[in-house]
Amino acid sequence: MIEQLWSDLIEFTSQFVIPDWGALITLLPVFLTIPVFLYISWTIYKWATAGPKRSGKRRLPPAAPPGIHMPGPSFAPFVAAAGMFLLVFGLVAGGIWLAIGGIALALTLLYWGREALREYDGIRASAGQPVAVGMLPAPAGTPPEGVHMPPPSFRPLLVAIAMTLLVFGLIVGGWLILVGFAAIVITGLGWLLDARKEYVAVERADRTGHLDLGGAPNWPKATFAGLAVLVAIGLLFSSSLLPNSGSATEAAPSGQPAAGGGAPPPGSEPPDVPAADVTIIALNIDFTTKDVTAPADAPFTIAFDNQDTVPHDVVIKDDSGGTVFQGEVVTGPKAVVYDVPALTAGGYTFVCSIHPNMTGSLSAG
Repeated sequence: MIEQLWSDLIEFTSQFVIPDWGALITLLPVFLTIPVFLYISWTIYKWATAGPKRSGKRRLPPAAPPGIHMPGPSFAPFVAAAGMFLLVFGLVAGGIWLAIGGIALALTLLYWGREALREYDGIRASAGQPVAVGMLPAPAGTPPEGVHMPPPSFRPLLVAIAMTLLVFGLIVGGWLILVGFAAIVITGLGWLLDARKEYVAVERADRTGHLDLGGAPNWPKATFAGLAVLVAIGLLFSSSLLPNSGSATEAAPSGQPAAGGGAPPPGSEPPDVPAADVTIIALNIDFTTKDVTAPADAPFTIAFDNQDTVPHDVVIKDDSGGTVFQGEVVTGPKAVVYDVPALTAGGYTFVCSIHPNMTGSLSAG
C-alpha cells in the first residue's frame, strides 16, 4: 500500500519536474491569450466608465503642463506585438516560421528603438523651434526642475534578444541553454550598470543643479558582437563538427550514448526498435540516420526511435516544401511506428517540427 502511494506521488510530481514540453509549447498561444483578453476587457471597462470628454459640443484639445513633453501617437507597440505574435507562432509551427518570427520580432523592436531615438533627438533640438506635427509642445532646454528624463536606452532591446535566446535554448536544449543564460546575465548586468549611472547623475544634479542626460547612446556593437559569438559557440558545440560535441554519437565508456544535447541520462536503456520498412533514429537533438530509402507508390512504415529525453517527431516534405506526412510527437526515450501513405518515386526531406535543425533525406523508389 505504501509503495503504491509512493509510486503515485512520484508519477504525479514527474509532470512538474519533467514536463511534456511539446504539449506546453502548443498551449503557449492559450496562455498568452488569457492576459491579453483580461487587459482588453479592463481597458474597455475603464473607457466605458471614464468621465465626460467634451465641454459643450467641442472636444477639449490635449494640453501638456508647462515644460512637459508629450510624445505623439505611435504604432510601435502594435507593430512589436505583431512581431511577438509571429515569434510565438513560429515556436509552435516550427520550420521556416520560427526564423520568420525571430526576424519579425527583431525588426519591430529595432523600429521601436529608432522611433524612440528620433523622438529624443527631437526634444533636444526643439528648443526655440517648431515641434513636429502630432507632438505637443516640447520643453525649451532641460526638463523642469525636479523632473528627471532618462536618455533612450538599448537595454530593453538587448534583454529581449537575450530572453529569446534563452527560450530557444530551452526548446532546442544542449549548449544553447547555457548561451541563453549567459546572454541574460550579460544584458541584465549592463542594464543595472546603466541604471546605476542614471542614479549617480541624479545625485550629482542635487548638488550641482545640472542634470546631464548623457545624450543619445551609441549602437551597442560590442554587445551585439558578443551575443553573436556566444550563439556561434553554442551552435558549434551542439553540432557534430567537434569531437565529443552535443551531436556526437560515439558511445560513452559505460556503453551508453554520449551525454549532452538531450541524450538519455546514464543508466537508461534505449527502447527496443520495432520492425518497420524504414528506421529513423534521433539522438542529441539530431537525426543519426541522415539518408533512408522507402518503397515508392505503396504505403510503408517508419520505426522512429527517439533516444533523447526531449520531444521529437518526423515530418516528410516534398521538393516544394509541402508536408506530405507528419508523425506524432514522441518524448523519449521511446520508439513508435508511423504508418506513411504511398509516396511517388523521388527525393524527399524529413525534419523535426520542434527542432528545425534536425534534417535528413528520404528517397522513395
